[in-house]
Amino acid sequence: MSQRVAIAVRNASVSNRYSRIPGVPEWFYSFVPFKIATGGSSALVSLYLLELGGSASTVGMAFALASLASMLGALFWGRLSDRTLRRKPFILLGFASVPLFLPLMVLSKTPAQLIAVNTAYAFFLASTLSVPIALVLRSLRKHRWDYGIGKFNEISGWGWAFGLLIGFGLSKYLTVPQLFIAFAIMGAPSVVMAQRMIREVPVYINRGAIRAFGNYVVEKARYFPSFMLHTNFSLPSNLRGFYLALLFFWIAAGLYFPQMPVLLTGEGYGREVVYLALIANSAVSAFNYTRVGNAMGNKEAILRKGLVLRAGAFVAAMTAVTLQEVMLPLVFVSYILAGYSWTFIGLSSTSIVGEKAGEKEKGSAMGTYNVVSSAGYIAGSAIGGPLVSTVGFSATFGLGLALIWGSVALLRRK
Repeated sequence: MSQRVAIAVRNASVSNRYSRIPGVPEWFYSFVPFKIATGGSSALVSLYLLELGGSASTVGMAFALASLASMLGALFWGRLSDRTLRRKPFILLGFASVPLFLPLMVLSKTPAQLIAVNTAYAFFLASTLSVPIALVLRSLRKHRWDYGIGKFNEISGWGWAFGLLIGFGLSKYLTVPQLFIAFAIMGAPSVVMAQRMIREVPVYINRGAIRAFGNYVVEKARYFPSFMLHTNFSLPSNLRGFYLALLFFWIAAGLYFPQMPVLLTGEGYGREVVYLALIANSAVSAFNYTRVGNAMGNKEAILRKGLVLRAGAFVAAMTAVTLQEVMLPLVFVSYILAGYSWTFIGLSSTSIVGEKAGEKEKGSAMGTYNVVSSAGYIAGSAIGGPLVSTVGFSATFGLGLALIWGSVALLRRK
């Protein structure tokens, strides 16, 4: 056999071997019970706070502290994972926090106790944010990283949505404490599945080499995971106005998402309605991601379109507060617009960061993106509750609407 033929045979063998690599690593599915549990229980903290005598301010503070703990936890666990070159123990820690902390919430007898437990829960849960992304990158060949991260979030997102659907069904028959216990049990299998499926392979990830972000950033207000692989910071001059516009958007999101369940509950609607609204919000995003991702052209125009749609969500919410007789349909319109708009905003904004940052600044620019978005959401959540308690929902949502238009104006100035 000639050398040329031998090389061809070897290359064909290698190609055939790679063609049999599964499209989705098995361990991706260990996240499904975990996402079902976290998605289904995501609405319960607000509802239980209100049952324990909390107010809009209490709910806002709970969201702010949990978001802060989540941001700090993602940075802490991500860096510790990088330093030890271990991934599996941190994923197991996050999975185990579900059956550990959800029952502890049932034991809370005051809003302050529940907020404390929820804050600690968010910190430990954050070990499942940035750490799995590094494992995804290790599980797939480099040219499939974008596909792998996108698929991981797709599986996680549908698990989250399915958990909301289960919560809707069970909320007719179970109390909030019973729902906490039910979802704690549902999340437990992830610990066993991850222990069996995840193969620990120490690896260093060169974060600066990851160039694309648009397919795998997910809104902190509604979903996990949130992509926080990049933790260094920079402020490129051509992105300063963009970051300010982004800050306005996330403050508005903090004014909106924590307070919508408070609005529905205050008007006498039960847990089933809250779950249905969240399902509508999540489903419209999931269905729209691929279509928007495949049609990315002028990213600035797509971002502005998303912000205008988000402005529509605020208008619908303000109108719902004013027109009590059509409140419920308008609340659903608002939630649907919020979910639909996010696909335009999330995909385009992260792509803009990737394109406009210098080649050596991409990782740190994305780190700044994460900090700005987290800080904005924390600030919005913290001030949203007191605003609702003092000036009402209309004025609070009106401020959010003004911030959204401020974002649009900043982007048009560029």
